[in-house]
Amino acid sequence: MKKILYIPLLFLALLSCSEKELAPITKSLGKPGIVTNVQQEPLPGGVMLTYQIPKTEDILAVKAVYVLSNGQTCESVSSYYENTLIVLGFNDQQEHQLSLFTVSRAQELSDPVTVRFTPLESPLRKVINSIEIIPDFGGANFSWENEDKVPINFEFIAQDEIGQMMVRNVYTSEALLGSRSIRGYPNAPWRFAVIISDRYGNRSDSIFPPLVLTPLYEERLDKKIWNIMRLGSDANFTNWEGMDPYIIDDDKDTFGHSANSTVPGAAYTIDMGQTAKLSRIVFFNRWFSDSYYSWGNPKAMEVYTCFTTPSSNGNWDEWTKVMDIVQIKPSGASGTTMLDGDLEYAQAGFEFSFPIEMPPTRYIRVSVLNTWENTSYSHPCEVDIYGQPDE
Repeated sequence: MKKILYIPLLFLALLSCSEKELAPITKSLGKPGIVTNVQQEPLPGGVMLTYQIPKTEDILAVKAVYVLSNGQTCESVSSYYENTLIVLGFNDQQEHQLSLFTVSRAQELSDPVTVRFTPLESPLRKVINSIEIIPDFGGANFSWENEDKVPINFEFIAQDEIGQMMVRNVYTSEALLGSRSIRGYPNAPWRFAVIISDRYGNRSDSIFPPLVLTPLYEERLDKKIWNIMRLGSDANFTNWEGMDPYIIDDDKDTFGHSANSTVPGAAYTIDMGQTAKLSRIVFFNRWFSDSYYSWGNPKAMEVYTCFTTPSSNGNWDEWTKVMDIVQIKPSGASGTTMLDGDLEYAQAGFEFSFPIEMPPTRYIRVSVLNTWENTSYSHPCEVDIYGQPDE
């Protein structure tokens, strides 16, 4: 089993690939002494050094100067009060060397102490080796493992109409497991790729799947054959101006509305009228008080499915949770305020992907956990579901 090393934030804060400005703060007492008894422990993409600092009163810091695998000259600095220094950013497992200096308060450097070391496999290289690209509904799905949980950048690429490879989406994640899909492509052979990079300037080449992918066919499922089932443990969404059928009537000026004291847990159930392999679900919020991020618009929800005909009493034991979802506001603005992009984002709908391995199903159940203004009621506006109907 591989060990994951958690690096103290203090050390990371001292890491830099730019010149340090250590202005003199005292008169020179001469060239400072060197560090001694240097020990090393290899890390993913780097090394941890421990040492003894000379007993000289004007020592300010210890500095390592080194060149990364990509040719970038960097340095790491550790305080006089520490005897440990972290060096990161290497993207190979070759032998490297660094120069270790003490720095006096007069900004004078000691003679260098040369340290040779071989990093362990870098976090970036691990992610590159784990990436998998497979067909998805209307596009491709990219999945990976980020064992060291460090920030990794992804540039998702697909060919355009004239065959040129273009960046379609950029994403950063430090989660252990990651998955991302890009969609909007025909059910025909199409080229997809990804470029993966880290914060030290290391980048992969374009990574392609072994074969040209053909996106899976999807369509917006026909809501003319849908029905709101109203199971025994579901909420009543026919209150005030709202009605249950309005949640699926293809009219974004109507909405369902649960009673007070029903959230968290206000649930509604959709019978799609046919079994389908589902790709994604899109939620539309009600426009209210000049915002889509207001009042009882659902924010956090759970999505369930039932692979058999559900009991009319709404027994939750028959249902399998397939998604935990939370709507976001791109700007991050507080309250009901909408800034650039927030309006367009909400108008396009809040989209979430079903697990690609989920079997075909006919029944979907949504439970509202909280709303944008933490109301005890909810007023969902509209739901679209995409997928591949069974023949």
